[in-house]
Amino acid sequence: MALKRYSKKEPLVFVWVMLPYIIFLNLLMFGSCIFDSPALFGKSFLFSGIFIFVIYFFFGLVATFIQKRFATAGELFRRIAIMLPVFYLMNCIAITALFYLHSKLQLLACTPKTDMLLWCIIYACLMSTIITFINEGVANWEAWKASITETEKIKNVYQRSKVLGLKGQINPHFLFNCFNTLSGLIQEDENKAEIFLDEMTRVHRYLLRSDDELLVSLDMEIKFASSYLYLAKERFGEAITVSISIGADALEKKLPPLSMQVILENIIYTNALSKTNPLSITITSTNNNELSIVNTMHEKTVVQNYGVDDGLDNLLNKYKILNAGNIIINEKEGKRFFLLPLFDKKEAQA
Repeated sequence: MALKRYSKKEPLVFVWVMLPYIIFLNLLMFGSCIFDSPALFGKSFLFSGIFIFVIYFFFGLVATFIQKRFATAGELFRRIAIMLPVFYLMNCIAITALFYLHSKLQLLACTPKTDMLLWCIIYACLMSTIITFINEGVANWEAWKASITETEKIKNVYQRSKVLGLKGQINPHFLFNCFNTLSGLIQEDENKAEIFLDEMTRVHRYLLRSDDELLVSLDMEIKFASSYLYLAKERFGEAITVSISIGADALEKKLPPLSMQVILENIIYTNALSKTNPLSITITSTNNNELSIVNTMHEKTVVQNYGVDDGLDNLLNKYKILNAGNIIINEKEGKRFFLLPLFDKKEAQA
């Protein structure tokens, strides 16, 4: 057995199982002869123990290979169905070799009972079966506990994202700017004011409903981003330019909800905006199943955070826990690049 094959408890399983295993195996091989003296018993135990330990090292190599080939929990029975016959064959060879060594080397005063060879092989096969099932049981128990821990981590992250999302929904600064812009539009152009109110409603509706989901489609996020950026452009006018180009296939991909809110808030609140030097935001999909968001950088003299750093840290943590790859953030030649990995539909359902 490989010490790291099944679980962290495997060395303990090996010790507790091998002690009675070796004693009973010697009893089958030599009969009561091994109990004639403590020295004989110790010598027989030591010789068989060393032999079994070496043999089970090779068992571990085989088990590791099979485990890597059929590693998922759903392949448990297939893994065992392949592993056990291989172990049985190895036991036949190992026990036969053990009888041969004892007969030729005559290390003990006791002579191995050749008529018990078949029973020793059967016993070794039975013990291999027991050890395999014990180790698989312990490993699956540990995997279950780990999955519960991971689930709790994911729940905690998403509960935190709800709090941050709620802060974004009721952020007085955000609401004040929206209502201030809406008030101005009502006086200037009622039709624009109605459109602005519709987009504002879409933004808040999405914030309320999407945060209960682990993953949403890129299509939904892009629709939200379009509404969010519409509100921003109505407020800042020509100080923001936006370009969105997403491939049809990419729209079906998945990503954590409110990802666009986090990125866009980070861009808008950490950059200075002016009509003479507009902030440019480009959103595209790549051929590598990634969402690319690029913005020009205009350093702010005074940066008011409004929790945008917390939101970005939370998004990075989401991707880390979901094993969805890492968000890449680079700065080059006056531009900032965000690359967000996207889930395939099948990965999202797994």
